[in-house]
Amino acid sequence: MPQSIAFVIMVLITVFSVGLSIIYDRKELAILAIIGGFASPFMVSTGSGNYQVLFSYIAILNIGMIVLSYFKRWNAINVISFVFTIILYAGWLIKTFNYDEEPLPYIGALVFATVFYLLFFAMNIVNNIKENKSFVMFQLSILVSNTFLYYSAGMFILKGIHGGLYQGLFTILIAAFNFIFAYLLYRNKKVDSNLVYLLIGLVLTFVTLSAPIQLEGNYITLFWSAEAVLLLWLSQKSGIKLMKVGSLIITVLMVISLLLDWSKAYSTYDGILPLFIN
Repeated sequence: MPQSIAFVIMVLITVFSVGLSIIYDRKELAILAIIGGFASPFMVSTGSGNYQVLFSYIAILNIGMIVLSYFKRWNAINVISFVFTIILYAGWLIKTFNYDEEPLPYIGALVFATVFYLLFFAMNIVNNIKENKSFVMFQLSILVSNTFLYYSAGMFILKGIHGGLYQGLFTILIAAFNFIFAYLLYRNKKVDSNLVYLLIGLVLTFVTLSAPIQLEGNYITLFWSAEAVLLLWLSQKSGIKLMKVGSLIITVLMVISLLLDWSKAYSTYDGILPLFIN
């Protein structure tokens, strides 16, 4: 049968399998469905290398797993989906971008990476938030891995667009996403504080990384000094100690950067520096 019909049938089978696993409350059915779901594209492949169809199907498959995660706290399902998706996407990304042939699918690669990042972000928090349950270290580790794998893929893709001009902006956008989500969860007092602190830690990490990625020289020092003051003010207003710790760490980085700036300015400068505003 045509690939389009096979694609529709695969989606229907996935929906049916997820429904069965929920009705019968059997994790085994769900595991069988997800493994079969990821194997299906290879069974109906025509060898055309249509990544849009493949990744669209995988996204639909993972949406089904989000529905499953909403009703059931089966961490094994999340891990299997996560691992299979990483293997398929990373394999395609490395194979495609190792060739110098243009045009490379920069936009498509970044769009699907973003879709997968958002899906796994939702998949790993939806049940805990619904049931007001605490996050275990394993779940938090998956969230961190998801974020940094997405960041690595994004930086790898953006490196080929205008010489990496948008890498700093990409870093800031990840920080902004985590900040918005952390703020919304912080307002909900029932949510596990470990998740809020993890998201705040990710925000601090990516905001701090954005300076050396996008800026140069003394602008990094200026950025970090402003960030340290802002974090200290936020910690006093919110009472979150993690922000105060982050402020201290950023201050240390700022001082090191300042010393490097001074060393470069005063040891290598041949002319006469002005006494003030230099």
